[in-house]
Formats: sequence, C-alpha cells, structure tokens
Amino acid sequence: MSLQRFFSQPLSVQWQTALVRLPRACPASVLKYTSPEGPHPFIVPLPSRDDKRQIPVYVFVSPRQDEPTQRLCLPVVLDFHGGGFFMGSPLEQAPFCAKLTRDLGAVVISVDYRMGPIDKFPTAYEDAEDVLSAVLDPSARGYQELRRVIAKEVRKSLKERKTKKGAAHSRDREIDLDTTRVGVSGFSSGGNLALNMVLSTPLLNRSDGGPDAWPSRFPKSHVKPIPVLAYYPSLDCQQLPSKRARPENLPEGSKWWSNVGDLLQPSYLPLDAASHPRASPGLANVRTMLHTQARVHLVLAELDTLTSQGVTWTTEMKAHGRGNDVTVDQYKGMKHGWTQFPESFLKDDERRARDDAWEKSIQFLKNCWKAEKQIER
Repeated sequence: MSLQRFFSQPLSVQWQTALVRLPRACPASVLKYTSPEGPHPFIVPLPSRDDKRQIPVYVFVSPRQDEPTQRLCLPVVLDFHGGGFFMGSPLEQAPFCAKLTRDLGAVVISVDYRMGPIDKFPTAYEDAEDVLSAVLDPSARGYQELRRVIAKEVRKSLKERKTKKGAAHSRDREIDLDTTRVGVSGFSSGGNLALNMVLSTPLLNRSDGGPDAWPSRFPKSHVKPIPVLAYYPSLDCQQLPSKRARPENLPEGSKWWSNVGDLLQPSYLPLDAASHPRASPGLANVRTMLHTQARVHLVLAELDTLTSQGVTWTTEMKAHGRGNDVTVDQYKGMKHGWTQFPESFLKDDERRARDDAWEKSIQFLKNCWKAEKQIER
C-alpha cells in the first residue's frame, strides 16, 4: 500500500523524495562515528491506533544508572527529528539524544513518525500522540510493552556493570518510567510536533467542538511543568520555504532546497489545511489551547528563515500572559539545523554554539522537573 501511494505521486515528487531520503538508508552502525560516546539506541516497534501498523521508536537508556535500592523511576524525553515532514531520521538525533541520556539519566525516545508523500497530515502528529500515550497512559496499547523492553535493557546494563566490578548481581528491582517527569524536544518540523504535544485544539473540522475537542495527551492535572525544547521550529506552515522572511544577513545561495520544500511539503500538508493549529501550532491561541503546565525553551538561529516565526510566537506568548513560560536563545551567525550537523561538518564557533545550546537545554529540563506544580490559571 505504501509503495502504491508513493508511485501514485508525480514523477517530480518521486525522484526528489528518493533523493532527499537517501540518508535514511544509512545503517545504525554509522553511529560509531557520528555518536561515538553513546549510548546507542535500540528500536522498539510500538503498536499504533492502526492494528496493522507499528511505530518504530529509537530508545536511548543510560548505561550508568545507579543500582536501585527499591524502585528506579526514570524521567523521559520524547524527541522528534526535523526534515519538513518529508525527510529526516531518528539516527540524526543520536548525538543529542545520547547526551540527554548521559547527563540526565533519562530515557530518550526518538520517534520515526510517518511523512509525506506516502502519508498525509495529520499522520505524523498521530504517531507522536500514540507514543506519548504509551509513556503516560496505562490503558494505551504500547504502555506495558515499552516499559517491559526498557526495564530489560536497564537490567542488562546493571548486570554488566556488576559483572565488570566482580560483584554478585542483586535481585531485580522494579524499573518504571516517571510520568511526572516527561519532556518533549524537536528540531524544525520536529519542533512543530513537540509544541503540538502540549496543545488542545478543535478537530480538523472546526465545527466539531472547541479547544478541548482534540485534547493534549498530557492531562490537565499533570503534576510538574512540562518542558518543551523547540529548536528552530516551523510554527506557521502556511508559509512555503521560498515565501518565508529572509534575515538580512542570510547570504543568497542555491534555491534548490527551498524549491524542494515548496514541492514536497504540500505532499504531506495540503495548503488548505495549513491554517489549523495542529498543522501550524504558532497559530494556536496560547491562552485557551496551550497546556497551563507547558514551559517552552526556544533555540533560534540568526541565519534562518524560520526565526521570525519563533520571534512572533514569543511576542504572542507575552501578550497573552504566558511570557514567563517561554525562554529564548538566539545564536548569532548560526544557520538552520546547525546543531544536528555531523561533528566533522562543524566549525569551531558552530561547535561551541551547539554545545552551549545543549547544555542550556539540559539545565532547562532539570529546572522544570525540580519545580512543583503551580496554581492553575
């Protein structure tokens, strides 16, 4: 069925999709070079809302967990790669996800969500929502399986550490995911999905209910602030790449990528649906649709056509009384996507800026998870 949908596309869509998706053919063994510190992910096929389909998720767990005395309850970050909803892969997220895992002791889950032109909006969001449900909701289909596999991997790591130390392996302790400490992260189109996780919106047919008709999977009673890391997110998909505002200092270059985006972005998201807040979360009413516990950290690049969308959204947050719930770091001289480039591609200033952004993101997560619940607005 997937191949049938692909070959039903115009030839121009077919060959350009095949070209930009070539990096997805890289084997996982490439992580030995792109993410040498590890840990490296294992893949869990989670059940979806469709009985015939599973959602591949790339799971990172720390190899250095302390031996639990009673119960080990691990925080979780749900991560979404970028790529305009038509390319990209969780493998490109590995250095970032691995660092979060090492520094926070968290389980990081990078979602291999559906994309165009084979699948259409809102399938990427539905996959993201299903995985978040598997983290949070005991009644969700993937809830038990996700915990079973993660507990198995953590126990394996603990056993290997004890064996190396020459100590006897203690009996298994309970290992679970801490549903009070859950964050989301995303890059570019993945930032769109990350912000979506803390929105409640009308259904696609706007006549069907109000903002709570399509609720966030984070319950209103969520105990702690929900950290959202949004790196140079696409917040208004009504704008095709070639139509976005160009920063003054952005050098003129090849228009190949913007032309590809203009062609392939609508293969996932038709322009007549782009004004819906699920498609363009920057258009959501932050007073009525944004979770009261959402705390957003924006990372923006000076030389990026998406930066103006982030600045506009930040202004909206302040205008609607949510200015204290958003922090922004804008990096001078940086281009879109620089934090996810392979290490060997980065110049010294780009590497320093990336490292600074990642460290601030880690501190942001720590601060949110330490905070107690505030009074509801």
